[in-house]
Amino acid sequence: MSDYVIAKYIRLSLDDAISESLSIPNQRLLLDKHIEELDLPNATVMEFVDNGYTGTNLERPAVQEMLELVRCGRVNCIIVKDFSRFSRDAMESGYYIEQVFPLYQVRFIAIGEHYDSADYKDGTGGIDVAFRFLMHEYYSKDLSKKVRTALHVRMKNGEHIVAGAIYGYRKNNSGKWEADPEAAEVVRQIYELALQGLTTSQIRDKMFEAKYQTPREYSKIKRGKEITPKFMWSAQMIWRTLTNEQYTGSYVAGKHESSQVGTKYMKANDREKWIIIPDSHPAIVSKEDFATVQELIHNPKKFARSNHAPSSHSELLRERREKGELKSNIVPYGYAIAENGDWHVDEIAAKVIRDIFEMVLQGLSIRDICGKLYESKQPSPSEHFKLLLGKNIQPTFRWTELYIRELLKNEQYTGVRVTGKSFQSENGKRYHVPKSEWVKIPDKHPKIVDKATFDQVQEIRTQSRKNMQRQNNLLSGKVVCGCCGISMFYGTTTTFPTYRCYYTHADTQADCHKMKVTAHELDDAVMTVIKAKARLVLESDNLSELRKPKSDNHSTVNCETQIRQCEEQHQQFYEQFIQGEIDRDTFNTRKGECAEQIEKLKQRITFLKQAESDKQANQKIKSVAKEVLHEAATPKDIVNALVEKVLVFPNNKIEIVWKFTDFATEA
Repeated sequence: MSDYVIAKYIRLSLDDAISESLSIPNQRLLLDKHIEELDLPNATVMEFVDNGYTGTNLERPAVQEMLELVRCGRVNCIIVKDFSRFSRDAMESGYYIEQVFPLYQVRFIAIGEHYDSADYKDGTGGIDVAFRFLMHEYYSKDLSKKVRTALHVRMKNGEHIVAGAIYGYRKNNSGKWEADPEAAEVVRQIYELALQGLTTSQIRDKMFEAKYQTPREYSKIKRGKEITPKFMWSAQMIWRTLTNEQYTGSYVAGKHESSQVGTKYMKANDREKWIIIPDSHPAIVSKEDFATVQELIHNPKKFARSNHAPSSHSELLRERREKGELKSNIVPYGYAIAENGDWHVDEIAAKVIRDIFEMVLQGLSIRDICGKLYESKQPSPSEHFKLLLGKNIQPTFRWTELYIRELLKNEQYTGVRVTGKSFQSENGKRYHVPKSEWVKIPDKHPKIVDKATFDQVQEIRTQSRKNMQRQNNLLSGKVVCGCCGISMFYGTTTTFPTYRCYYTHADTQADCHKMKVTAHELDDAVMTVIKAKARLVLESDNLSELRKPKSDNHSTVNCETQIRQCEEQHQQFYEQFIQGEIDRDTFNTRKGECAEQIEKLKQRITFLKQAESDKQANQKIKSVAKEVLHEAATPKDIVNALVEKVLVFPNNKIEIVWKFTDFATEA
């Protein structure tokens, strides 16, 4: 019984479909015929097919599955029609054929080029093979450029190269866009609400209240699919609708292009490179309304200030602030108000503020600073004010990261008085004022932190935020809403990086409506559970006792030997039956006994292989558990090794889905 495994690989791209000789059946026929000629009768043949995938990269499901088996040592030979079926990238092809496959002792055969790595035991295929690699790569790049040029010409002619039309339009028989009455009316309502001053979030809620199908739901229902619409519009959907210039009747193309030949990643083009053809199809929204909406959604504060005039009282207050006449009854932590209304330094609190700025300069994180303040038993700002007023309280000494962040960016600690951050309109509603319009009066009160130190801290905090945004968060792509099953959005625009469920944002009755959890709290919770599980794993003698073999007397090799002996016995019984030494009933009885014994041995082999697989998995789990407790690996590597996803539910409940079932044992 041979363990020799042959993997035949077949690939067909969309461009290859025009050639009959490259069809999947013809490739399969050619490979099967060559395998027969190899004269390996007991070999196991596996087939891997990628239909509709480019050969310029290896990002193909079937080829990745095959290469994974190569890494596991389960493939002995790979056979393809020609080099281009495996890859059209010269460096990639050379790397695998000359480095990887020889390392794993895998024979590689390309029929079209008469190449068989078995013929090159002591070297590579030489200059001829390398030249063929380059030829296939050049052909692919040349073809890609020609296709891109042809598409660019079609776009310049105003042809819609995508299969369908955007929401609000449909394609007619001639391929031109025309308004879809039902969807177009929804688009007009979205623009009308925007012109009334509603935000994208408010419009999203209106769409849900009116039970309008989302663009994807509308498209599926139009195609005849039976679905239950949930009407879950998002603010991003509204934004895309409000910023799509094609609703004015203009043809817009070329906004993105592939970053390089053979990659699926796209890069955005500057507007100067876009192809824009006015009046290409019927307009749903006028150009004037579209321009107004762009002004509203891109400059909301400017719109609020120009359309909601401040009250006369607010204007009077602003004038007094600019002259420095207005005295404030509210002072930030670190200051106190004198009898004449001036600010003076609260030395106890001021020392804490200076220490906080100094800790930032030393490189401590906000979380570390909170810990240091707790260790030194410093009352929080609210506790400090209550103690100053003589209230009998028991301080908790717990500072929040939010307060420290706000404290660090408060310019008033440099002696600058900052006012006029908002104004009140005639209708009583308060609006925020752009930072550029705040009233700032320098040297209005004593400073606690000098300007140079303040600026240096701002630079450190800015760089820290940039670094945080560049780094992948610990649970990237793994956090899912436990109620609606949708991946939660990770945002760093707020004070704390936060996961939010935006899917049900418009449905106030949903269990996960506006559900959110701060990233660091979720990270801490997950790592705490992982450490508890790791301790349990290392305390367990065997994670899969039920699958542990009871005896080592029957190894896989012994079982296979016994199977061969049973097959030989069966052959002997057959010969005895043919020669008349035993009758048919005896032959059938002994034949059945052999078949029963072979089946038991095969089951035993399956059992032993599963036990070995479990043993390896257990060793890996124990290895990861040791890394967790000894902190030998980064938290990111640990999470990637163990966690499939994290389900978040209301009331701060979470559920971890593990990659290893044994690791899910309750701690």
